[in-house]
Amino acid sequence: MKRFGMMIFPFVAGMIGAFTCGLRADASRPNLLLITIDTLRPDRLGCYGSRTIATPNIDELSRRGVLFTRAFAHTPTTLPSHTNILLGTTPLRHGVHDNGFFKVPSEFPNLATHLKRKGYATAAVVGAFPLDSRFGLNRGFDLYDDDYGTGAALDFKFVERKAEAVVERSLAWLKGRPGPWFLWVHCFDPHQPYEPPEPFLTRYKNDPYGGEVAYVDSALGKLFAGLREMGQTESTAVIFTGDHGQSLGEHGESTHGYFAYNSTLSVPLIMAGPGLAPARVDQDVCHIDIFPTTCELLGIAPPPGLQGISLLPAARGKKLAGRPIYFESLYPYYRRGWAPLRGFIENDKKFIESPLPEVYDLKVDFGESKNLAGRDLGRERAVLARLMKEESGKESAVRPRLDAAAQRKLQSLGYVGGYQPPAREEFGPGDDLKTLLPFNRKFEEAVDLNIRGDTERSISLLRALFSERKDFDNAYLYLATILQSRRRLEEAAAVLEKGVNDNPRSYKLAMEYGIALAETGRNDAALDILTKASGMIEWDPELWNYIGVAYWNKGDLERARASYEKALALEPGYAVVLNNLGSVDFTLAVKNKDRAALRRAMESFRTALKHDPGYAPAYNGLGSATLMAGDADGAIACWLKAVEIDPAHKLALYNLGVVYLDKGDKAKARTYLTKYKDLYYRTLSAAEKAALDSDLEKCR
Repeated sequence: MKRFGMMIFPFVAGMIGAFTCGLRADASRPNLLLITIDTLRPDRLGCYGSRTIATPNIDELSRRGVLFTRAFAHTPTTLPSHTNILLGTTPLRHGVHDNGFFKVPSEFPNLATHLKRKGYATAAVVGAFPLDSRFGLNRGFDLYDDDYGTGAALDFKFVERKAEAVVERSLAWLKGRPGPWFLWVHCFDPHQPYEPPEPFLTRYKNDPYGGEVAYVDSALGKLFAGLREMGQTESTAVIFTGDHGQSLGEHGESTHGYFAYNSTLSVPLIMAGPGLAPARVDQDVCHIDIFPTTCELLGIAPPPGLQGISLLPAARGKKLAGRPIYFESLYPYYRRGWAPLRGFIENDKKFIESPLPEVYDLKVDFGESKNLAGRDLGRERAVLARLMKEESGKESAVRPRLDAAAQRKLQSLGYVGGYQPPAREEFGPGDDLKTLLPFNRKFEEAVDLNIRGDTERSISLLRALFSERKDFDNAYLYLATILQSRRRLEEAAAVLEKGVNDNPRSYKLAMEYGIALAETGRNDAALDILTKASGMIEWDPELWNYIGVAYWNKGDLERARASYEKALALEPGYAVVLNNLGSVDFTLAVKNKDRAALRRAMESFRTALKHDPGYAPAYNGLGSATLMAGDADGAIACWLKAVEIDPAHKLALYNLGVVYLDKGDKAKARTYLTKYKDLYYRTLSAAEKAALDSDLEKCR
C-alpha cells in the first residue's frame, strides 16, 4: 500500500548465519551445490521433452546425471517448499504452511546446520523476498545472502534480483574456497510477471515464461563454467530442482498457490556428481527425499527425524518401496478462511480431499482432466488420515507469523491477502476452491486491467467483487492501493474502513486502514485502530513504525521515538525505522541546538544506509544533518546521491536548490528549484509557493 513519503521502502537486510563450530571435514568429501529454481515446470526443459525452449546447460547436467521424471513438491508456494527441501519433513511436521505468516522452527535440523556440524562451509544466495532470512531458513549458513534490494509496493512487481546477479554472488563466494562446501543457489526469475531480459524477451516474445526459463538456464551456464574453471566440477554433487510449478491456465488457475494439480506440484529433479552414473528414474519421488539422498551421497549419516528416503537405490536401478506422498495447498485457507486442500499421491492414484473431492489415475491422466471420485472414498480418506497422523508426529507449536513489512513485500508478488485465522473447521461445497475460483479470476482480471492502464474498469470490478464476497480482502487492499496511487486518499480510507468492518479479524486491513487514517491527518483515529491491530499481532515491526509515524504527525516526539525503538528491537536492520528515528533526533537537534541529538541522528541515517544503500530518504536526512554540522559540500554529496536514486525526491531537490543558492551557484540552484517547481508546485501551500518564487527570482 501507499506509504508516507520517506517510509515507502522497507529494507530487507542480508544476514550472515550464526557460525556453528563443527568437526574438521574430510577434504575428500564431495562439495554440494543445491540449485532451486522458483516456479519451474519440468515440461519447459529440453531434457523433459520441451522442443520450444532452449535449456542446454540444464540438459547437459541431466546427460551426466540422474533425471527423475515423476518428482513432486508437497506445497505450491515458495517458503513451505524450500522448508520441505531443507528440513526433509513435510508441513505436517515443521508447521510452515504458507509464505509470510510462518517462521521455520529453530528446533529442527536443516541441511545447512547438519553439514555445518560435519565441517562444511555453507552459503546460500537467494533471489527474492519469500526466502528472506527473517523467515528462518538462514540457520546454519555462514553466509545467507538475501540482498535483492527494495521496491515500492505500488509497482506491484516482485522484489527480486536477476539470476545473473545470484550467480555472480555465488561465484564470488566460491572463488578460492577449499572444499568441502555446501552452496544453495536460488533463482526466482520464472515467477510472474514474466520479464526476461534481452535477447530472451525478443526470442520468446510469444512465451515470456519460456523466456524466463531460457534466461535462467543461460545464467546457470555461467555458474557451471565457473565450477569448471575452478576445477571443482568432478568433486561437486549437484542437485537441481524447482520449488513448485506454474499452472499457466490449467484448471482455470493462471499461476500457483491455489490448487494442487500437477501443473504446480510436478517439479524437475536432476542429480549429478561423484558416484552417480547417467540414469532415468520413472518412480514417484518428492522434495523430502533430497535431504536423506544428499547425506548418503556425501557419506554422512542423516540426522534423526527425516521423513523422506534416499533416492540413490533408485538411481542405481532398484525399485523403491511404495508409499503415499503427502501434499497440501493452504494459502486460501490461511488467507481467506476457505476450505483447506490436502491429499496424497500413491502409485498412479492421486486423491485430493476437499468438500468436492477428486481422484485421478495419473498413469493415463497426468493432467488430471477426468475426476474418478465416486461416493465411497473411505479407503482414500483413511490413507490420508493415517498419513497425516504419521507425518505430524509431535508437531512444533508453530503459529502463523506475520511481519507486515514482509506482508507488503509479498503483496508485490501477488500474495496480497491479509491474515485471517480460520474461524471454523467444517466446510461445504460452497467453500471449495473450485467453487470459489471465479472470484479469484475476477481479481486477477482486475489486476490485469490496472496494469494495462484501464484503471477505472479495474476499480469497478474490484468494487463489485467485494460487494459480492465480503471476505475477499484482496479486493479491498488492491483497490485502496490504486486509489492511493492516484491521490484519492479519502476514497482509499473509506474502502479500507469498509474492509475492516466486513473483515474484523483481518490484521492486514486494520493495519492499512490505520496508515490511511494517518495519511489523511486523522492521527488519533489512526492510533486507535493501530493499537487494536497490536492486540492481534504485537510483534510486527512495521506496526510499531506506523504507530511512531502517527505520534510524529501529532508532534509527540518522545512517543514516536519509543515506538520506533520497539520496531527496531524486533528488526534491528529495518532501514525505514532507522531513518525515522534519525528524523526524530534531527528535529530535536534543530529545536534544542542539541549536538548529541545531531550525532545520534547522523548515526541512525548512516546505519540505515549501511543496511539499505539504495534508500534515498536516508541520504536526504543525512544531508540535512551534515549541513547542520557545518559541511555544506558533504550535504550536497548526500542530496545528489538521493536524487541519483530517486530523481523526483521532493526534499532533496529543494535542499539542493537552496544550498546552491546560498553558495552563489545560481545556475545549479535554478536547475533544481525549477525541477522542484515543475513536479510539486500545485501541491504547495500559498506560503511555500511564495518562498519558492522568491528563491527562483534570486537565481536570475
